[in-house]
Amino acid sequence: MGLLCIVNLALIAAFLRDRTRVRNNSVKRKSKKQQSIDDFAMRTTAIGITVYDACILGCLLLNVSTKGSIASFETLGIAFAGSHFGMESSVAGSIVGICGTIGVVALLSMGGLAKIMTDIQMIVGGMIVMFISVACLLGLEEGGDNPTWRYWLAMILIYSIGYPIGHTAVIGLFSKIVGRRPQGTLLGWFASAGSAARIIFPLMAGYVTQLASIHLVFIILCVVLCLSILFTMLARETLGNLIR
Repeated sequence: MGLLCIVNLALIAAFLRDRTRVRNNSVKRKSKKQQSIDDFAMRTTAIGITVYDACILGCLLLNVSTKGSIASFETLGIAFAGSHFGMESSVAGSIVGICGTIGVVALLSMGGLAKIMTDIQMIVGGMIVMFISVACLLGLEEGGDNPTWRYWLAMILIYSIGYPIGHTAVIGLFSKIVGRRPQGTLLGWFASAGSAARIIFPLMAGYVTQLASIHLVFIILCVVLCLSILFTMLARETLGNLIR
């Protein structure tokens, strides 16, 4: 990893060129469509913040939900394969690697999916697939006598389909809602929310597994994903009005 970071820094230093910022003093008139979107975004919601701020907050929470769920799988997936399916860690790691490779293909197909599905549909669909993945691992008994196809199915659903599509769509939705507004600070908050999720959820998963059971972790993830799906479905019209 250190070597890869050094190579990456060398490539950036050698080939990346900053764009020159040109100050434009001309005042552009907003179209009626853009003006209506801005007026809608500035409305005050029932919780005392604007529609725009509420949607930004919602995207941050969706980022936490998707990244937290995958982080929990990364934390417990290999150990769970050994304790409940009797797999060697090398075999379980290979399965995760294969599913992750398929997930890269899913990422490369996002352009085609965007032509037939909206960001909101991809978010909901991705999180439903992630929920099914978690549900596949519920009710299994410890001891290694469970059918391995359930582990394969769970890993394929979350690593190959659910997370790559759902999380990437969350990033796209966030970017479209921010639009032409200054994005630096908001992108920092977005990245920080994802980083916090990758810290909090694995810690939660580890402590809950130690103090209670790994199945309680899966129940918590199911609840988090259900709430995320419900929020997105209830807010789909509002989110859609901001990215028309």
